[in-house]
Amino acid sequence: MDGEKLTHSLQHWGQPLLQTVSGCWHWWTGQLFALLPARMRSWLFRHKQQLIVHLEQGRYRLVSGSLDSPLELEGQPSREQKQLLAQAEQIQLYLPITELLYTRLRLPAITAAKLSNVLTFEMDKHTPFQAQQVYFGYRILEWQKDNALILVGLLLIPKARLDPRLAELREMGIQPSGLQAADLPDSPVIPLNSPKNAGLSKVQRLRALNGMLILVMLLLVIAIPLYQRQARIESLSAELAIPKSRAEKTAQLKQQLEALQANRLFLVKEKASAPSVLMLLDELTRLLPDHTWLNHFELNKDSLQIRGESASASELIGQIEASSLFYDVRFSSPVTNNPATGKDRFMMAARFGEEAAP
Repeated sequence: MDGEKLTHSLQHWGQPLLQTVSGCWHWWTGQLFALLPARMRSWLFRHKQQLIVHLEQGRYRLVSGSLDSPLELEGQPSREQKQLLAQAEQIQLYLPITELLYTRLRLPAITAAKLSNVLTFEMDKHTPFQAQQVYFGYRILEWQKDNALILVGLLLIPKARLDPRLAELREMGIQPSGLQAADLPDSPVIPLNSPKNAGLSKVQRLRALNGMLILVMLLLVIAIPLYQRQARIESLSAELAIPKSRAEKTAQLKQQLEALQANRLFLVKEKASAPSVLMLLDELTRLLPDHTWLNHFELNKDSLQIRGESASASELIGQIEASSLFYDVRFSSPVTNNPATGKDRFMMAARFGEEAAP
């Protein structure tokens, strides 16, 4: 019982404990971040923005939500441009639709799960190019459930045309992560497989790593005490498992013993309430006349059936009913004559037990 009380107490107090720890965590991390210098806080929580590089009339322009007007890109980026690139989460390249190929395809809906592979294998069927010759992106525009089809927008550009432009941008320190059509709203994005955060400088990557290390250390300060508490709970649970297992086995044995006792009492009761077979045979032997003999005796729970031959079968019902052990005596089939012996063949049923006449 002590083990069960302890387990119940742990379960009862576990949820409030987690809520308390969560509240302490939010308060403590808030206090720690408040102690950080304002510059570091702004660096950790600064808003990441998306930069767009437009190609217009052969010249690149840098567009950002924080700029009043686009910046011309030529040669090495200026200081302002480097700051924008350092703060950018991703950089998208926008080209005129005249340099791209856009088409719409109708494909079976079953291909939606592996649409990239399907377009790679069937690129030469829908465009003048092989898949290895182009960069491509796609978007599902419409699901046609009645026809089990999908409408797919496919945007692509030959590698021979795009690679020189990507080389120019890399010389400026710009590595776009995607390509879109400038004059095609909601066009598919062509992934360019550039490294994630390629625009970030080495110093910024180190800063990001330092920030992650700080967060990991804070998490460890919280996680270690919780881990120790959890290990203690698991240790106590393991110690309680042995007496609990023994108690369960004891309860099972007790149930089995009670079932055996109940079965024994039932058998004793049934035996006491039913007359013995020897008593019934003795009574039938005493009641049946000498000219009657039996060739079948069948005993059920509270009834019996007998078959045999008698010189006067019609008298047997009255003779058997005269006994205090039998009642409801009747022929269960018509009486017939045996030509070989000249006696009556009979089949008779009777009941015995508590309802028998005294």
